[in-house]
Amino acid sequence: MFKYLTYVSRQSHVISDKDLKELLQKSRSNNHELEVTGMLIYFDGIFIQYLEGKAAHVDNIFEKIAKDKRHHAVTELDSGSNNKRAFSDWSMAFKRLKDDEAALILGYKDLKSDKLFEPTEDAKSHPALSILNNYVKNL
Repeated sequence: MFKYLTYVSRQSHVISDKDLKELLQKSRSNNHELEVTGMLIYFDGIFIQYLEGKAAHVDNIFEKIAKDKRHHAVTELDSGSNNKRAFSDWSMAFKRLKDDEAALILGYKDLKSDKLFEPTEDAKSHPALSILNNYVKNL
């Protein structure tokens, strides 16, 4: 049984492509050691991340992320457990999402990043989860 957790956060300062590559490289290395898999989506200064693995490892990573000065407004959207991993082949898959791609996935003509932090009645219909689920289905 694997724990999964999805969150959104805002970048606290401008992140260059170089910074993003370094973040991914370090995340992939750390996740590989802990047998944690998942996906990171970067959209308009927003991070959407899905983590899966042993509960203690996922919880530990999320705790570090919540304290990381590169993020703020860290908001857990969903968590639970699964028998099978969604990203079994990826220590950290990555996608830089563009406005037009978000519009195709979500049906918003102009997705405002604030919508990614708004609660929904049904957590499963949250825009950030819809974006992630789109990539899970298309792997």
